[in-house]
Amino acid sequence: MTQNDDRDALPVNPALSVRGADQAAPEHTPAEQGDAPADFAQRPIPPMPTPSTEGLSAGEVSTMLGGDASMTEANEALGTAEGLDIITES
Repeated sequence: MTQNDDRDALPVNPALSVRGADQAAPEHTPAEQGDAPADFAQRPIPPMPTPSTEGLSAGEVSTMLGGDASMTEANEALGTAEGLDIITES
C-alpha cells in the first residue's frame, strides 16, 4: 500500500533565510591560480618509472576478464543491443 501523492504541498515560510537580515551576502571571488614558486626552475625533476614494453599474455587477460566465454558473449550481445560496436568502442 502506498501513500497518496496528491497531498497539498507544504507552505513556504518567507521568513526563513540562510543568512540573517543583518548579514550581507559575501562578495564572490573566483579561484585563481597563484604564481609559481620562486625556485621552480631549479627544482629537480621527480623520478618517474620507465614504462614496461611488455604486454599482457592471453592467460593474464583471460584471468582479468573472468575467462568465461559465456560472459564475453553476453557482453557482446548487450553491446550489440545498445548499438555499440564493442570491438572498437568501450
